[in-house]
Amino acid sequence: MIDMLLIVCEQALLYFPLVLGAYISISLLKVPDLSIESSYVFGAICAARLMPQLSVLPLPALLCCTLLVSLCGGLLVGGVVFFLTRLFHVPHLLASILTIGLFHGVNQFVLGTANFSLAAYQNPLSWLNFVAVHPELPLLALLFIVLFALGAFLFRTQLGYSFLIYGNNPAFFTNYDISAKYVFCLGLLIANALAGLSGYCVAQSSSFIDINAGFGMALFSVTCLILGKAIVRQRLSSILIPVVGIFVYCIIQQLLLKIGFNLKYFTMIQSVIVLGILIYQYRHGALRKYKIDNLGV
Repeated sequence: MIDMLLIVCEQALLYFPLVLGAYISISLLKVPDLSIESSYVFGAICAARLMPQLSVLPLPALLCCTLLVSLCGGLLVGGVVFFLTRLFHVPHLLASILTIGLFHGVNQFVLGTANFSLAAYQNPLSWLNFVAVHPELPLLALLFIVLFALGAFLFRTQLGYSFLIYGNNPAFFTNYDISAKYVFCLGLLIANALAGLSGYCVAQSSSFIDINAGFGMALFSVTCLILGKAIVRQRLSSILIPVVGIFVYCIIQQLLLKIGFNLKYFTMIQSVIVLGILIYQYRHGALRKYKIDNLGV
């Protein structure tokens, strides 16, 4: 039982930055940010390609460098989507799809192969090794605390409320001489940077990078957010929604493993969970009154 709880915690902490980023872009800004799939992979690739040069550094310095580089990798993907949508007026969904296609080639070029092993290099996530069976857990917990505190602070600032306002009525800002582009840009960059950070953490924990690892990450994030909103039931932005969502998701996954469920069908289960919750909420009028929420997240 204890071992299962530790596994749930480790998995939830690894993916928490991704879900937090998706919460900002998909749930608050209400844009179909499929580009987080590319950010998830490219952030990991950027950090991995620098590992041979950075491996001579002590673990604390290596940790800071890899985390920063992975954030910048995700940031770059978010910047490409922003330029496509705001400078070239490409619809956001199409811009995200084009970005995924673009970075599939970029990832191949930068990584040089479909898979890249990290086993030969130091693992920065094991710097605070207090738990023998799960050496990365203490540092992941520390990273979670930092992101939780920053997220809770962000959602109580004017920028955090602006994300929420943008998702409900982007035209609001024109009446108060505030740049909607600025709000959209910052939200998109933060969301994709967090996705890149999560991609690196998962890749480092697995000791390898798969160029197709981003497949299904958008559905994964939406499932977590749907679960979080169904339980927390708070209309305003709350850091508890992505936290509760990711932990409940990982608990469900582990319970299915315990009963012998084949996880190759888990993508189907994610869709069923999302569909079931949405149908229930629409039938009971929980979402019907918010007609602007086209994404349902």
